[in-house]
Amino acid sequence: MIKIGDKTINPTKIICVGTNYMDHIEETKLPVPKEPVLFPKTLNCLIGNGDPIIYPKLLFNNRRLKRVDYEVELAFIIKDRCKDVPKNQIYEHIMGYSVFNDVTARKMQTKDIVSQLPWFRSKSLDTFGPIGPRIASVDEIQDPHNLKIELKVNGEIKQSSNTKYLLFKIPDLMEYITSLFTMEPGDIIATGTPSGISSVLPGDLIEATIEKIGTLTNKVVLEGE
Repeated sequence: MIKIGDKTINPTKIICVGTNYMDHIEETKLPVPKEPVLFPKTLNCLIGNGDPIIYPKLLFNNRRLKRVDYEVELAFIIKDRCKDVPKNQIYEHIMGYSVFNDVTARKMQTKDIVSQLPWFRSKSLDTFGPIGPRIASVDEIQDPHNLKIELKVNGEIKQSSNTKYLLFKIPDLMEYITSLFTMEPGDIIATGTPSGISSVLPGDLIEATIEKIGTLTNKVVLEGE
């Protein structure tokens, strides 16, 4: 259960979409997907606006974890239990939209990709899923595919794009995902990040903004401090 603005949701799952902006595909040198690339994040990663992102002290390849990245994303939250939703009905099942930061242990993810392992552990460490600052309703945002999306670290712009550049739009994603899984009230779907990914360090302040929704702000804090 997590409070997002004036709403509290109790998701059963977080489904994220990878490689869903062409400029991000180019910077990561990953193949252009023919269908949505899906991966989960565990619920323990969820934190709210103003909560700290914990930079873990865990050991990786016999050295401390060296690279933790931000990824600003548009997320939508499911309103009711649904399955096999056709494209012309998808907005009936969406509660609203929020800003999501798909925090990633990047070198760990790269190693897993090379080893043909899932994108799981690198995406699901504690606090690696900030969401907020509120949920904007479907009525407020009638076109979620024309929103400025931006991320700053310590006041410097690192990512800047528009949701119109999503490869798979929300109707495509909703139809595809609900063909696979039954979605429950409060479930979160994060739609992918544009280019500009880079690392953060303890002490950094991350501000992720999406037009008409607001700014999600989280500080990076070293584990145990």
